Amino acid sequence: MKRFLLLFVFVALAVPACKKAEEKQTEPSVFKVTPKGADSENGFAHSISVKVTCDIDFEYALEDGSWITINASDKDSRNITTLVLDIELNAGEASRHDVLNITSGSKKASVSITQNTISAGISIQDVRLKYIFPQEVSLQFPVDWTLSSDASWLEFEPAGGSMNIITNVQFKAKDFNFTGEARTANLLISFPGTSITVPMVQEDSNPTGAYAEKLYGLYNYDKAGSSVIYSPLANQTNLVKKNDGSIFRLVSPGEAKMYEISGLPASYAPADSLHLTIYQNWVSSLAFRSEKDVWVLKTEDSFVWLIDEDECGYVVKK
Repeated sequence: MKRFLLLFVFVALAVPACKKAEEKQTEPSVFKVTPKGADSENGFAHSISVKVTCDIDFEYALEDGSWITINASDKDSRNITTLVLDIELNAGEASRHDVLNITSGSKKASVSITQNTISAGISIQDVRLKYIFPQEVSLQFPVDWTLSSDASWLEFEPAGGSMNIITNVQFKAKDFNFTGEARTANLLISFPGTSITVPMVQEDSNPTGAYAEKLYGLYNYDKAGSSVIYSPLANQTNLVKKNDGSIFRLVSPGEAKMYEISGLPASYAPADSLHLTIYQNWVSSLAFRSEKDVWVLKTEDSFVWLIDEDECGYVVKK
């Protein structure tokens, strides 16, 4: 009888202990979510990862969920579960926002996600070209891309690039723009699933500002607006015509200064290209002798306007 009572007492004590051991853990002893947010995601389709460190089960859900899908990995030996968020392309006109909520027991964490538009990730708003001089632009995108345009006056090289590679694209107008106003075109940058348009502008190629005046001289020789301009009271001009071309001189007798341009033709037409030899002692920062490739912009009366690739302008006599 005593043995039976002892066995009964042992069983009675063991049952509550077993029940307690079998009780499920409802609160995590570790609960960590990284990153805390993704507030400036690019507009292209891509994925981001959110790591959840939790030693019990947890739940997750998006408040919107219309442009993000989630794939969860298995929990690893360190109690880490990786949530892979696949973000769709945002070809709209506005950024968009969603929140990922993660809960375990009474613990809760939220990951804020904002995706910008495709166009917000474009580093150029437009490309402006002068004369027929090339303009280089660096482009880089997280996907492969190509360029195209229906403008007959525009050329560029290369016409595309690979994902995440910085590519220097050289844009150039094929001819001068003597229309009297800027001309425009659209450059199409195409990506998988979408494209964006960037305005291309070629400015009017006719002389402007002081350079457009009928005054012989050298304009913007330092790329900062400095000029040598003919003064009727202090300077003299001279044009020597030869069988193989002409020589133009601008002279300041009182200062013993001279500017001479040889290689000038007998006749001019807009967009003609010339190779000049220049001698001068007028500007100390310039070489005494130099050679320049120039283009004809305009002729009027006895004046000819020339431009070189450094945007230095020359007004000479014809």
